[in-house]
Amino acid sequence: MKTMPRDESSSSKAIVLSGGLGNSTAAARLPFPLLTRMNYAAWAMRMKFLLRTNGAWGAVDRGKAPADEAVDEVQDQLALSIISQSVDDETLLRVSKKETAHDMWEALRSMHVGVERVREARVQSLRADLDNLKMSNAESVDDFAGKFMTLVGRIRELGDAVEEKYVVKKLLRSVSTKFINVASSMVLFGDINNMAMEEAIGSLKAHEELLKGQEVRSEEQLLMARGGDSARGRGRAQGSRDGCKDKSKVKCYNCQDYGHFAWECPKKGKEEKALLAQGYASDEPALL
Repeated sequence: MKTMPRDESSSSKAIVLSGGLGNSTAAARLPFPLLTRMNYAAWAMRMKFLLRTNGAWGAVDRGKAPADEAVDEVQDQLALSIISQSVDDETLLRVSKKETAHDMWEALRSMHVGVERVREARVQSLRADLDNLKMSNAESVDDFAGKFMTLVGRIRELGDAVEEKYVVKKLLRSVSTKFINVASSMVLFGDINNMAMEEAIGSLKAHEELLKGQEVRSEEQLLMARGGDSARGRGRAQGSRDGCKDKSKVKCYNCQDYGHFAWECPKKGKEEKALLAQGYASDEPALL
């Protein structure tokens, strides 16, 4: 067995043994994930992979092991060494009295996740947020999936087993109205009991791309229709103006000739023209 001391040259590297605990040859080096106040879930996941790779996860995961079962000393010491390299000095001093890797792991979990009652309260609160989460019509699949997966991840990091089929069904029930058709098709024709959340999100994103293409075509058709209406409107307006200028079909009720109105008849005097003009102003729509 070979472990890396915590010094300036190797404090950020973890040995990964090529042949398990019995082989002291370092096949590769991975960076130690450093625990902070905000990254416990991701840290615990990386640590689990790292401890498994080094064959030491069994010393930490004692949940299913009998209480009187002896802990492998080599595994336990290796796990303690790896965990101690992954916390800062202040945190290490707080858990320094823990004699086993399992006890140290649980202490770190309690520090960052909370005691059992607090954990249960957080789980209930997060589950309520998940149940009430709905996708808005203006929201993209990526934005909604990000919020959805964050809630699911926070629930799981608190130790609550959220089954994948429950997550998929909840996701499909939470989509906006424009995704109802594809969600219904997945429920009716897809095996959602064995469907991964990533697969469901991928199907929703594919449908979203189809909707974007339809929206673009609809906007183009609307613009073309508006352009046609404007052109026809300009044509009618031009025709109306031209019709007003053309007096060849206008009949004068004074002299019965065509080409002018009665109020501008050359055969009338100025006073008569003024009176006729006043009467024409009220009767002009009927004349036209």
